[in-house]
Amino acid sequence: MEQSRSNGMPLEKVDAFDFEMLGPLAEELRLDSGSESEDEFMSVEEIRAVLGGSKDFVDEEEEIPAESFDWSCDYEIFRGRPEPYLNASNCGPNIEETDPLKLFTHVWDHNIMSLIVAQTNEYAWQQISQAAESVDGISANSRINDWVETTTDELYRLFGLIMYMSIVVAGRVDEYWNREIVAIGGGFHKVMSLKRYWLLMRFLHFVNNYNVSICGSKRKVAKIQPIIDHCNVIFDSMYTARREICIDESLLLYKGRLSWIQCIRSKAARFGIKFYELCESKTGYLLKFEVYTGKEYPQAGSSGENSLNAFTSASAKVVLRLMKGFLHKGHCLFMDNFYNSLRLARFLKFNKTDVVGTLNRRRIGTPGEIKTLLENKVPRGAVTSRHCGDVSVLSWKDVRLVTTVSTFHNANMMPGRRAGRPILKPVVVHDYNKYMGGVDLKDQMLSMYLMERKRGLKWYLKVFKRLLNVSILNIFIIHRQNSDKPLTHRRYRIELAKQLVHVRPNPPIPSIMNPPAVSRLDGFNHFPIYSDSVENRVENKRVRFKRNRCVRCSFKKLRKEVNTICQKCQKFLCIGQCWIDYHTVENL
Repeated sequence: MEQSRSNGMPLEKVDAFDFEMLGPLAEELRLDSGSESEDEFMSVEEIRAVLGGSKDFVDEEEEIPAESFDWSCDYEIFRGRPEPYLNASNCGPNIEETDPLKLFTHVWDHNIMSLIVAQTNEYAWQQISQAAESVDGISANSRINDWVETTTDELYRLFGLIMYMSIVVAGRVDEYWNREIVAIGGGFHKVMSLKRYWLLMRFLHFVNNYNVSICGSKRKVAKIQPIIDHCNVIFDSMYTARREICIDESLLLYKGRLSWIQCIRSKAARFGIKFYELCESKTGYLLKFEVYTGKEYPQAGSSGENSLNAFTSASAKVVLRLMKGFLHKGHCLFMDNFYNSLRLARFLKFNKTDVVGTLNRRRIGTPGEIKTLLENKVPRGAVTSRHCGDVSVLSWKDVRLVTTVSTFHNANMMPGRRAGRPILKPVVVHDYNKYMGGVDLKDQMLSMYLMERKRGLKWYLKVFKRLLNVSILNIFIIHRQNSDKPLTHRRYRIELAKQLVHVRPNPPIPSIMNPPAVSRLDGFNHFPIYSDSVENRVENKRVRFKRNRCVRCSFKKLRKEVNTICQKCQKFLCIGQCWIDYHTVENL
């Protein structure tokens, strides 16, 4: 099949997203229904609609006219050749750093950390103001009474604690601050108090809720969009991928109330937030990703994304968005049958990108000899193959019938083994098995150090923790390739966590039990008085005074709240033995 031209311009020179100039090819992409996965990956709304009978399920492919591919079985005229990879000599990290902390701060740099600090502080004061203006007001025992604005260094220490929690797993968060549990190691209290940790996790924020102006599907992820955009840019800039890359789904476990929760039975999490990810096949380095937010609907009066929707299927749009910036370089993209179609494969080939992957035999344009195969009647080891120009389709029966599409593989076979017995299998199947697992490799390495374990966490904080975890994995891959003596994955995380928790630690806070002896033990003017009264809170004409924990009882690990303080020391104390001990014992 001859390569079409439009307006006198070779198709390989046309930009990947300028579909208006592609002529017949654009029409082919417009007709493609998109995905075979409607029976495998369904949103909550679609499941309810099907179960409720509110709409009939329609297979869009059955309503689309047949495609005009001219298939042949003569591979002597097959024109598919591997595209030369332009960055073959420059693969790998674009930075030469090996130190864990410097690599981490390259990703989480001053600009993004300043944004997180500013939005966290603003969100905290917004929540405190709302609580103060409520009918009940702020309880005297509420943690938010102790809120002070955070800083970049403190957030680095928070990230370090989160890393430690993923390395040594405890049953409850407060156990990390329990000094009696030797297995955990203790030391968390030296970095920050448990109360401060809960405050930071409660108010951690990334956008101003009152200034969100994003429209369409992106509005659903607006609370985390700045972090998504930053990670996509920085991940791409730090690393040049090898020729073989792959696209697949990744699932973040989440069972809360969210309209775009997905169920994928083949994933470890099964239920959660779905990511479409572009990874390097060999290392699992995450190059680019996007969050699935449900079925997209055209926005009236808008252009750009809607024009893309009009010409391609949902799965093809995902591929084109993720591949933006990676076309015309000679990459070989591996995908499964959720994304692959014959038209998309040819389109990517026109843009100097090879495609290899499995194919749904129901796709439009599939050769009739392959589409009509009956799996239970095909003998094991049988191969059926056809090609058209630079696209080949092959079906091979092993345990089950497998159909593949490729832009440079022919029908050649190679020796292999199954259950200890020698077999012959197609080269395209061997290459697909070898290079398709990049996303699964990444998920496997992350699964040993999950940061998003806590139940009840807000969904956008779970997504943030996942991106924080992925960034650590990415910089570990860079460290491993830059260093002559690289650390192991676990040792690297321990070293990074250790460096983070010691980033400009706060100056030691003087113990409330040991103020200067000259004032505490001088014996002058230590009179008990009531604390300041709580304004606007009068019940039965009796004034209510502020209460706090007795400092002497706290030292004994007892909880007793009093409203009497020492006029001179300004410490809450019980009248009696606690008062005497505090003002007479030198070493408390």
